[in-house]
Amino acid sequence: MGKNTSMDPEILIEIEGLKKSFGENRVLDGVNLKIREGEIYIVLGRSGAGKSVLLKNMVGLLKPDGGRILYRGRDLVKAGDDEWKRVRRDFAVVFQQGALFDSLNVGENVAFGLRRMTGMKEDEIRERVRQALSLVGLEGIENLRISQLSGGMKKRVAIARAIALSPKVIFYDEPTTGLDPIMSATISQLILRMNRQLGSTTFIITHDLKLAFSVGYTLAMLHDGKIILEAGVEEFRKSSHPVVRKFVEGIPD
Repeated sequence: MGKNTSMDPEILIEIEGLKKSFGENRVLDGVNLKIREGEIYIVLGRSGAGKSVLLKNMVGLLKPDGGRILYRGRDLVKAGDDEWKRVRRDFAVVFQQGALFDSLNVGENVAFGLRRMTGMKEDEIRERVRQALSLVGLEGIENLRISQLSGGMKKRVAIARAIALSPKVIFYDEPTTGLDPIMSATISQLILRMNRQLGSTTFIITHDLKLAFSVGYTLAMLHDGKIILEAGVEEFRKSSHPVVRKFVEGIPD
């Protein structure tokens, strides 16, 4: 594992020249980005642009064909199983569909990672579950079945499960997809509140501009396998780059 090559001590994750193909389809073609500790970093792009592939490479669900993924200066592309086990204690992922277990009740879902990855006692786990559900505004629903929850509640339970492990980085995969405008706004504000309250770093992939403009610190546009713009919200909103302008204004090709 190499030493930290970043000149900026605030940089938590740095991606250099990341490449990933599936057969003849080159999805990521040299992605470069830098995520600073504590910020909300959002990757935007059209459906099929490779956002989910990027996230899966970052959390170790896919192995890139080339490039580096540096976490605290350590190259995760070269990491072995033991290194990834340690890193995954710092990472939590909120998947697009929640990835909740229908066979478990709400409390058991939120406790799932705690039971598998920590040595906490059952009374400690129950208290951590209670705290996590309280943070997302779902006090006292531990015994409900997943089938009893609305779409918005499922999203919030998935977030509770993520934050229960006190992660350093929370990854969100299209967190507002399939939600009505009011619940989308609720989830957006919850993401912002979790970032501020927990002090975690937040990475989001989405095509939802309203979410991006309301909570993002840094926005990046993924197009043709590369990051074509990395900027603050106002700079991104006002960018004259033709691809970004079409995306912001909703202009079809």
